[in-house]
Amino acid sequence: GTTDPALQNEIRRVKREVIDPNPLARLQIGTHPSTGNFPSVEASEKLARELGVSLNVHLLESKADLTAGQMDALRRANALHSGLVANHVIQTTDADLDELAAAGVSVAHNPLSNMRLASGVIRLPEMKKRNMKVGLGLDGGTNDTSDMFNVMRAAVGLQRATTTDPAVYPTTADVLRMATLGGAEALGMDKEIGSLTPGKRADLQLVDAQAVNFAPKVDWVNQLVFNTQPANVSWVFVDGRALKREGRVVGIDTAKVVADAQLAADRVKKLLPQ
Repeated sequence: GTTDPALQNEIRRVKREVIDPNPLARLQIGTHPSTGNFPSVEASEKLARELGVSLNVHLLESKADLTAGQMDALRRANALHSGLVANHVIQTTDADLDELAAAGVSVAHNPLSNMRLASGVIRLPEMKKRNMKVGLGLDGGTNDTSDMFNVMRAAVGLQRATTTDPAVYPTTADVLRMATLGGAEALGMDKEIGSLTPGKRADLQLVDAQAVNFAPKVDWVNQLVFNTQPANVSWVFVDGRALKREGRVVGIDTAKVVADAQLAADRVKKLLPQ
C-alpha cells in the first residue's frame, strides 16, 4: 500500500518526470478509506499534501461501506478538507452531508456506474442545498460506453424516477454545468478549464445540431442533454489543439487501440481464476 516508502518514492518520481512536464496531465493519490486500512489512508493523505495534489477515495458507495468506518478513518487522517475528491457518496446521512459540505469536500457523481452496480441513488438535491461541489464521472474509462451525454441523462433520470418530481434538481441546465464547470470545480481546476472564458484553456466540443436526431429545434439545452450521441460530436479541442476533426479522431489508429485493448483484456482473463 501507500505506506511502502519505495512506492511513495515511485509516485514522487512519476509526478516529477511524467506528470509535471505534461500540461494535460494531473496526479491524484487514491486510497480506500476504512478503519482496517487506516495506515494507508493516513500515508496517502500525507503524501497528497506533500505533493500538493488531491486525495481521491470511493466513499459510502454501497451499504457494505457503512460498516467500514470510512468517515472515521478520514477524520483521523485529517483528510476531510477541500483537497478531497469523494466518488459516489450515496449511503449518506444528513450529518454526513453536513460534515462533508463544511469541510469543502468535492463529489464525483457516477450515475451509470451506480445503477449498474446497484449501489443506490445519490442525494443530489440535498447536496445542492449545502452548496457542495459536484461533477460528473464515469467510474472507469471502459465502462458504460464512456459517453458523458449518457451520464448527464442518467443523472437527471435517476432523480426524477426516485422522486416522481420533474422539477427536482438537477435540471438539464444543471447537469450540463456539472459535466463542464462543475467537474472543473470538483477537481480544483475551474480557473483553468470548465468554461469558455478568456484566459482559460481552449477546451471545447462542437456538436452537429443539424443531425436528424436533433430535428426540429425546440430547446437547445434540453436537446444537447437528451438528444446528443457521441457521433454528433464533430470537433473536439483540448488546450486549443484539435483531437477530433470533422468526426474523425486525429493522430490515433483506432483499430490498433481496439486490438491492443483486446490483447490486454485477454492477458488479464488468463490470470484470473477459472
